[in-house]
Amino acid sequence: MITTIAPCGMNCELCHSLQNRKKNCPGCRKKPTNCVIQNCQQRGVYCYDCSKFPCRRLKQLDLRYRTNYSMSMLENLLYIKEYGETAFLEQQRKKYTCPDCGKLRTVHYDYCIYCKQDKRSKKSGTGMKKTKE
Repeated sequence: MITTIAPCGMNCELCHSLQNRKKNCPGCRKKPTNCVIQNCQQRGVYCYDCSKFPCRRLKQLDLRYRTNYSMSMLENLLYIKEYGETAFLEQQRKKYTCPDCGKLRTVHYDYCIYCKQDKRSKKSGTGMKKTKE
């Protein structure tokens, strides 16, 4: 089991809490947490191991992440189940590596927290960097 992947399918390497050095988050699997998904008594290593998969709470989390961050926890979990953790992390690294600085971007912001490159600008071809206001 790779500990940088949360039971819900979140790649902790892409989480702003892990990337933000001030918060000192060691990842979902390495600390006591109040997360209802992490503390679920029904699940195995990943939520897909549960007979209730996908449960209401996971569906709500998936909807929030699809709506706000264009990431699906359910798709992540199904990818992990079919291809494995290593392939999942490689796929995530290819998708979320900043083309300018080469570091992993967080899914929670529209820009790279390291070099401030706007994620949307590369897709639209403008190449503009987000500046602080």
